[in-house]
Amino acid sequence: MSADIKQLVDEFAKWDSLGKQAKVEIDKIKAQIQEQAVSAIENSKNKSIKYFGTNNNIATVTTAETVKMASFSFLQSVLKNVTGDFVKEDISYKMTDPFKKMVAPLCLGNYIEQKLSGVIDQMNVDEKTNKVLLKKLKGDPDRDAKTLASIGMAPQDIEHWVYFVSEAVAYEKVVRMMEVAGYPEGTPEFEMAIKNMKLAVIVEESLKIGIEYEDENLN
Repeated sequence: MSADIKQLVDEFAKWDSLGKQAKVEIDKIKAQIQEQAVSAIENSKNKSIKYFGTNNNIATVTTAETVKMASFSFLQSVLKNVTGDFVKEDISYKMTDPFKKMVAPLCLGNYIEQKLSGVIDQMNVDEKTNKVLLKKLKGDPDRDAKTLASIGMAPQDIEHWVYFVSEAVAYEKVVRMMEVAGYPEGTPEFEMAIKNMKLAVIVEESLKIGIEYEDENLN
């Protein structure tokens, strides 16, 4: 066996070993960052948080939601004739992304049974601002925060209202879906459909973490 191939094998073994050691250390660090992120995210409607190091090093922790179907038959019994609008058949049944976004807050309890207009009314803004907010607030925490800041709202109040706007918008989407399926809001059938939907769909939450850096910073 030539010296060259021996050296390559040794290099392979060295870097493979270092890679495994690095993974262990990375997993430890990620766990510590995620531990801090959990408490920061759980009481906020923001799905991600960034932590800054030095030299443009940035760690981003994101909450990921996995929506799974517990029972297609049960789901079909709720959505009836409009099931095909939200679930696509491809050998197995696959839920559409818009549908996942609608049912995730429902199954996780991240909604309030109140319309967006009701939340805005509680902000005590003038009629003109009320109408502007009704058009611009969409349940996106970052964009909604900028919208509320643009009307001069205090930062501590923005965080409060962004939370409830997000939950109200989530509820409105569920209401629209249920009414399309034939369940008018406020009826016993509507309430039963909500309960059945929570049984038909499973939503799991997990945290994902990524890192950004400039290579020269690590040399």
